[in-house]
Amino acid sequence: MTFLHKYLSFITCITTLLFSINGFAQERAGTDSTVMAFQFVDRLLPEGDYDVDVLGSPPLSAAESEILRKMKIAIQQNEDWFLKIMSGLKPGEAMPYHKNLGVSEQEYATFMQVSQSVKMDKIGSVKLKIIRKDNSIYFMPEDFPHYLKELEIHLRDYTILIDSIPVKYKSQRIMDSKNTTLVAGPWKGYSWDFEEIRKEGQLVADPDKMDPSAIKTLDIKSVKLTIGKLDQNDQCFLYLKSDIVNKGHVLAKQDIALLLKKE
Repeated sequence: MTFLHKYLSFITCITTLLFSINGFAQERAGTDSTVMAFQFVDRLLPEGDYDVDVLGSPPLSAAESEILRKMKIAIQQNEDWFLKIMSGLKPGEAMPYHKNLGVSEQEYATFMQVSQSVKMDKIGSVKLKIIRKDNSIYFMPEDFPHYLKELEIHLRDYTILIDSIPVKYKSQRIMDSKNTTLVAGPWKGYSWDFEEIRKEGQLVADPDKMDPSAIKTLDIKSVKLTIGKLDQNDQCFLYLKSDIVNKGHVLAKQDIALLLKKE
């Protein structure tokens, strides 16, 4: 995980009190993983109509909201320091407390405890139709989330496109009962992603070697997809996240978490 990923993940956490859905997942890889992943999706998503639970985090208490408000202000005021600290963290390492975060040590402990224990639950419901054509899978939501229409899964050539962007297979994901971020329970699945980082139009080959302060000069395009199945039933868990950042400013953002059940 690059410091850019850490930065975006931490900022997202402060905004929504949710770390990445894949943050604590175990990863497994193998020579046949790509084929197995697409076979898994093929079995999991037959054509038809689906009832869909839209997932989100529970509302914050007044005290928790105040902690996040103070942290956001403090990070904006100490951004160079913040980026330097984030760049030095090891993968999976939590950011240590510092007074520059704008809260007390106890308030930061509250933030960490809540952010790592909160689980996503149903906050709404929508209808969705899945269409299978020419060995490909297309998603047709009745209304929200419209962005799901940009997801295409092509089983024949093992490719997935999101808004015409090809995402690459990454790994198997396993969320056991201890680490799952879903109230619905543990799940297993696979993930795909795409990342492109440019500076003044030129592709950045190794973001980890950049000065953290350079984030304000970068154009970032990041897309992540996870498709899984709940252990207790055949419900499909689908998580789609997309970020487009221009020189430190977020131009577009999608963060969609759904549970699909065939009618």
